[in-house]
Amino acid sequence: MKKCIGCGNVLQTESQKKTGYAVKLENDYCLRCFRIKNYNDLVDQDINQDQFIENIKEISKSKSKKTFYYIVDIFDLEGTRMLELEQVISKHNVIIVVNKIDLMPKAVKLSKIRRYVANEFKNSILKDAKIVLTTTMKQNFVTPLLNIVLKDGNEQYFVGVSNVGKSSIINAILKANNLIPKILESKYFNTTLDIIEIKLNSKVSMFDTPGVARVNSIANIMETKDWEYCYFKKEIKQFTFQLNSEQTIFFAGLAWFDFLGEGKTNFHIYTNKEIDLHRTKTTNSIDYWNKNRDILSPTIIDDKFKKHYFEFTDAVIGKEYDIVISGLGWIHFIVEHPMTIVVNIPKEDNQVLVYSRDPLI
Repeated sequence: MKKCIGCGNVLQTESQKKTGYAVKLENDYCLRCFRIKNYNDLVDQDINQDQFIENIKEISKSKSKKTFYYIVDIFDLEGTRMLELEQVISKHNVIIVVNKIDLMPKAVKLSKIRRYVANEFKNSILKDAKIVLTTTMKQNFVTPLLNIVLKDGNEQYFVGVSNVGKSSIINAILKANNLIPKILESKYFNTTLDIIEIKLNSKVSMFDTPGVARVNSIANIMETKDWEYCYFKKEIKQFTFQLNSEQTIFFAGLAWFDFLGEGKTNFHIYTNKEIDLHRTKTTNSIDYWNKNRDILSPTIIDDKFKKHYFEFTDAVIGKEYDIVISGLGWIHFIVEHPMTIVVNIPKEDNQVLVYSRDPLI
């Protein structure tokens, strides 16, 4: 079987998201290597989780000192964590890089985001890791990260799941370091582990690794053309609804949640502002779904759906919660009386992560 002369991966034409993808099998380079070689463009591709962990374990075994930049997405923090990876890299210097903070409402202070992330990791094996907040959209957030990389004397690896913006961060670092494509063409090389070394200068290199394929994001069951609704670049929008018991809110045709309780409750929904939200009675929700799912945009077409139940009793009255739908956003509310929230996701066998947490905002 023909292999890419850049990275050594077997060439394949079936999936652009998998390593070794080439437009034609006659090509010498896979798309990832071709784009790096000719356009200074790092392409996000997925790799099998078991293979990825084994690769990182092999890297960890060498005696050289290492720093791992563990990239997570503030929009979906829990959904972009990978506990097995955290276990492996914990033996080395780890910097948790929280990306896409520009998606948070401007009113949210960075100090609050930092405290939230620290609290998320307080029981983690990485609880003592340094936390860096960043976004590739603003230079004043990229420069501090560049300075950390330039001063670190270890081998430096960027790791994380797919679509957390890992390659975008690396490209932003390169730009901040005043590197241009002509300089970079001769400074990339790939290994059979599908790891790319990128030289910032004669003494400092970074290593880019492929993103680990995610199955817990709702994007995983959406059509590729609709991924822009999950992987977007603008600040999230807050929508507020006051719901009576047995009312439902639809996120276009992607998901919906039912409110079952007493009286009225305010729900603040944080999601991509391009996603239309629709209110209806819970008793009418299935009819609405069946009548409109073919015309809603974006949508997931499936005859069955999976329900996630969240019950809030007298014991938590007065507390605030978020319910997160991985890849889509979250619902914020205060428990004012006993209530149940039911989140419905099309496709009965989906693995979309839906969970409750302490409020981020």
